[in-house]
Amino acid sequence: MVRVNLSGIHKASMNKVPDDPVYGRVKNLLQSGDRWPSLLRQLGIPAASLHGKHCPCPGCGGKDRFRFVNKDGSGSFICSQGTGEIVAGNGWTLLQHVYGWSFEKSLAEIAALLLPDVSPKALAYRSAPALRSARSIPTSSAGLRDVIPAATPMPHEKPVIIDWAHLAPDAQKRLEYLEKLQKESVPLHQLTEKTHQRMVQNYFLSRGLGENILLPSHISFHPHLKNSRENWSGPALIAWVTRPVDGPLAFASGKIVGMQRLWLDPRLQTGPQLQSRGKAPLKQAKMSFGIFDQSMVGSSVHLYGSENSPLLVVAEGIETALSWLRLQSMRGTLSSASVHACLGTSQIKSWYSPVAYPATVVLQDNDPAGLRACNDFCRLHPGAKIVAPPAEHNDFNDYLMSLSPPSSNRSLSAPCP
Repeated sequence: MVRVNLSGIHKASMNKVPDDPVYGRVKNLLQSGDRWPSLLRQLGIPAASLHGKHCPCPGCGGKDRFRFVNKDGSGSFICSQGTGEIVAGNGWTLLQHVYGWSFEKSLAEIAALLLPDVSPKALAYRSAPALRSARSIPTSSAGLRDVIPAATPMPHEKPVIIDWAHLAPDAQKRLEYLEKLQKESVPLHQLTEKTHQRMVQNYFLSRGLGENILLPSHISFHPHLKNSRENWSGPALIAWVTRPVDGPLAFASGKIVGMQRLWLDPRLQTGPQLQSRGKAPLKQAKMSFGIFDQSMVGSSVHLYGSENSPLLVVAEGIETALSWLRLQSMRGTLSSASVHACLGTSQIKSWYSPVAYPATVVLQDNDPAGLRACNDFCRLHPGAKIVAPPAEHNDFNDYLMSLSPPSSNRSLSAPCP
């Protein structure tokens, strides 16, 4: 069990605008009563997320990773993000987690609700148009949906600047841990050990991705990765996370901001595991790790392609990206692309490439958090197209699994790096 100490999180002060009279009035009103639940509902967070029990997160989805605590009327919450990396905070933090809003933006939206006498000019950070729902249009025999978003350009809040030559001691220690794991593991496309090759192959078969998949170079296999939280050690896949803002050579130059670890079912040595879908029997078989808080804002796992590719594809999750590529291959419509897999909706919302690609596609999961994240992505990348699986499927991997038996050895022709 993960225990989070909530004492004091509601007292976190926002120091960006301490002398702002609007902030002072809003702060006094928030302290005078239990206003956060009503405000959050008015700002679009579902009431079903605010009942105090474990439920899907309104920001990053999942099934039961989120709980609205509202300690002392502060709007506080806890979310495991599905990775074990806990996000907790007050109502201001919740708005940032769900919508990616800066404090100024949140203040303006709340002030518009609490202070009707305040002139709109005093709320300079408030952007008038709210996100509109996308409309879906079936366009292909494979059942995929091209979704036309309401893509209003918005300023991009850039990821934090990292001074790679002078990292803080804790960040340097964490980076050295990543470097240690890199030395202990082998990139998938360089695996030579037959047992390890078989496990990786059977994992992809368990996910319906076929046998002859072009293995991404930014994912490695570790034969005995330790999981201290659950006293487990076993085979695992490690996906290395970088940021487009750190340049096309970020991975090669060691500018790795984090990783995602996926512990594998040891029974993959004997064949695909349909019941476990290839994951180890742990409470949390998939976990993320960053070199410091906020280091993975605007990050992704770069799977294929380069900045010279004619198409940019961004997805929520590695299996989602690979499943979409498999579907494109099955349809005979696959073309060269630079493919990036974010580790969640929070990364999709903030993902930004300084490179202008001729065409951009973002892959949407069929849940409210996925739709919001893709809308935000398209507001950062005007002209991008959202593509979603049929509405009855959760994501592209779910859709792929419904079309082809997991034991299929049909090859996946993925874009060449």
